[in-house]
Amino acid sequence: MFKVLIVDDNDNNRLTLNLLLEEVEDIEIYEAEDGQIAVEMAVKEHFDLIFMDIMMPNMDGFEATRLIKQVQKNTMIIALSALDDDASKHKMLSLGAEDYLTKPIDSKLFEMRIRHYLNIITLRNKLPEEVTLVLNPFDTKIFSRSITFRVTKENDLAEFWDYWLMGEKNIIDLSDCVRLIYGFGLWLLKYHYSFNIIVEESRDKLYMMLVGTRPIKQSVIKNILLKHFTQAKYILSQDMLSFQLDIKIKALKEEMIISDEAKKILAKSHDNVLCASEYIETTAISFLPKIDGLELINDEIDKAILVFEDNPSKKATELICNNFQEYANILEELIDFAHLGFAIRTLINFLSSLSEEQFEETKVKKLSLMLLNLLHDLASWRDNVFISQVARDIHYLDASLLSSCIQIEAIFEEKSAEISGDDDLEFF
Repeated sequence: MFKVLIVDDNDNNRLTLNLLLEEVEDIEIYEAEDGQIAVEMAVKEHFDLIFMDIMMPNMDGFEATRLIKQVQKNTMIIALSALDDDASKHKMLSLGAEDYLTKPIDSKLFEMRIRHYLNIITLRNKLPEEVTLVLNPFDTKIFSRSITFRVTKENDLAEFWDYWLMGEKNIIDLSDCVRLIYGFGLWLLKYHYSFNIIVEESRDKLYMMLVGTRPIKQSVIKNILLKHFTQAKYILSQDMLSFQLDIKIKALKEEMIISDEAKKILAKSHDNVLCASEYIETTAISFLPKIDGLELINDEIDKAILVFEDNPSKKATELICNNFQEYANILEELIDFAHLGFAIRTLINFLSSLSEEQFEETKVKKLSLMLLNLLHDLASWRDNVFISQVARDIHYLDASLLSSCIQIEAIFEEKSAEISGDDDLEFF
């Protein structure tokens, strides 16, 4: 029986994960409303798998992950966040998380990944040691050492996963690369092909090579890389797929066009942290009724989103925008929440630019789901800051909300990569 802990301050998010885990056998689910509670629970008993939200009002996911890894080194922690930026991802992975999922969670992707997570956990204590070999198509100026994983069974593949993702390794995109090679490896093992994974290093690069790719069509490999690892630096030869990864931390190229103000907010660390209770003490009492009014606006936006999902049209989007504008107007009266107001204005401007020709069924459903999740985050923020006043930092939602708005825009800029042939090639 696997013990799984869901850590999230949002009731709806915890419910969503519970529903996604309903079909998984042999698991026992526990819940924690913030990072502090999760740490206290992890001290008392071992959890096999923890789904960890990042932005929480009491103790955030970064600190909780760091502390839990100190007492439960073998616990697999999967980061969950609407904040899809490289800095947060690298920080969580460096603190001990083994994967990073962005919300809203795709149910099919989650179903596939949870199966692999639990399988890796099962195999973790059965891993044999392997020998080393050498290879590298990128650069001859490398260290003499190398690591080779001779993979003939899933235990060998799980050892490869554990070696690279258990513990801190200062390597950019390591999780993405390991996950992709693991996926290709599963397909090869399924059809009884053995293969090698060989790793070499230079002072600032790591080269990871999957040797034995001939059974997989090159077009399939390229399409999967385009879909799941768009920033990959790779060389694909007749029988080998090689990746080049950066060891030194550096800024990654942004895939979406983000305004300077948006970048500033996403990078904002809020050095002058102000807790909710202190903030409320300095806020004019006359303004608080307007904050109470946000609950009614939330309800109106919720209704408008459901109307849009049932009958997508320009008129329906205008109704959503008008209600969001009321929300933004109230926030902009408070100087401290100008960033939240900016994020909502960014969303309004984008929704206003959509044409009815863009309202494809799948995109409408995804847009509606993301808008509802964003709305739930706003409701949770209002409660944590103004009602229960438990937020240790009143700005904890700023970057997450703007990131969510940017992700919503990306729905209508998606570039799909159709995989032709080998349809049973599994990935997570």
